[in-house]
Amino acid sequence: MKRTVLLLALAGALLLGACAGESNLPVATGKANVRSINAIMASPNISFKIEERTIGEVGYKNVSPQGRYDDLDYTFNFDVFFAGDTATTRIASQHVDFVADQDYTMLISGTLAAPVVTVWESTGRAFDLSDTVFQAQFAHTSNTLGAVDYYFAAAGVAPVTGQEVATLSFGEITDPIDLESGLYVMTITTAGDPLDILYTSDEAQFAAQSIMIITPFDGDANDVAPVIVRALAAVGATFSMPDSSYPATVEFLHAAPDLGTSDIYDDEILLSQVIADHSYQELTAAIPLLAGDHTFRYTPAGSTAAVTLEGTLAAESGVRYRFVALGANGAYSTATLIPNLRPVDTSAKILLLQTSNNFAELDFYFVGRGEAIAEADPFRTAINSGLQALPAALAAGSFDIYVTDSGAKDILAGPVQIDVVLGDVVDIVVFDTVDPAVLDLRILPAP
Repeated sequence: MKRTVLLLALAGALLLGACAGESNLPVATGKANVRSINAIMASPNISFKIEERTIGEVGYKNVSPQGRYDDLDYTFNFDVFFAGDTATTRIASQHVDFVADQDYTMLISGTLAAPVVTVWESTGRAFDLSDTVFQAQFAHTSNTLGAVDYYFAAAGVAPVTGQEVATLSFGEITDPIDLESGLYVMTITTAGDPLDILYTSDEAQFAAQSIMIITPFDGDANDVAPVIVRALAAVGATFSMPDSSYPATVEFLHAAPDLGTSDIYDDEILLSQVIADHSYQELTAAIPLLAGDHTFRYTPAGSTAAVTLEGTLAAESGVRYRFVALGANGAYSTATLIPNLRPVDTSAKILLLQTSNNFAELDFYFVGRGEAIAEADPFRTAINSGLQALPAALAAGSFDIYVTDSGAKDILAGPVQIDVVLGDVVDIVVFDTVDPAVLDLRILPAP
């Protein structure tokens, strides 16, 4: 027993001696900033993590929140969730050894199956309270644009060789520069040819003491233009800089059962007709819409004797809008929706709109083909009438869709059969019928 105690004492002394010496663990001397940009068009929101700790979710054409960490070395991870799985899937990792007072931006591009992570590093920027400038970096994150020149100036200033702020190819970024706060226009031309204009943004306001990465992305199914420039903020508001040569579009959906077939005008004296014979449950084709406020007036088809419904849409360039007529029994209203039509590779995307005047909230069931809903949980619950539900993710497969009053199992609509694969977008609207206890579930055609 004494020998054992002696050995333990010697071991303890050696351990204490080791602890008293210098540690091999790294010691932080400062902090660095990090964020991520998502340039994978077919991705869902990507979870951006430092080791296993989430910094933020980053959607396509967007930037994550900025994290600030000690100047040590880390592995940053990118995870996505595939519908039907019970855990996220890691699609990429990137090791970075931080240097104090530096800013790190990780661009994830390519595809979910073969992602590419590009690390941009720049010196951190600190402003004085009196500074009237902002910091800008120009990057290239559009897969469809080749080598391009960027011009960044006041409205009306034409591109001239030698005045470009950057010449870039995909994945490149400029060094930071300071610019006076104010209104700017971004013009993109083919590299070396200022006359070959590919994109000219509307004016955008840049605030003093902001830090921005200004970069184009490929337009997706939610965009009218093939390219959209975004100003990505380190802290604060991120915004788009649309090209007004690509106006917004609007499609009209008739969901007011007793409003009747209608004509739609966009002027007060009812001379400018935009839609004729708009019938219940009809979704029209999209028509161009200039930026600004638009008032749409509904009249009985073929008559301008009375305006039966009026609503206003505030349009921005390049956005796809859906204008919906709602209500019944003379209590009519309109809603402006922006359906999220961009497909993703991790699920079928389900869009749900319920327009019933007889049921305030509805539950939606997606069950396997031929299965009953008696023991099933709802796919989505308590979808409010007239409100656009957030998109829902569904695994690939064959399903029967049912609709019930919220919290009940009595079937109001269905079964409606669908077969979906990853990347599908299913646009569903529920309408009233002449029977107040029966609803009509319609799958709208793809745009």
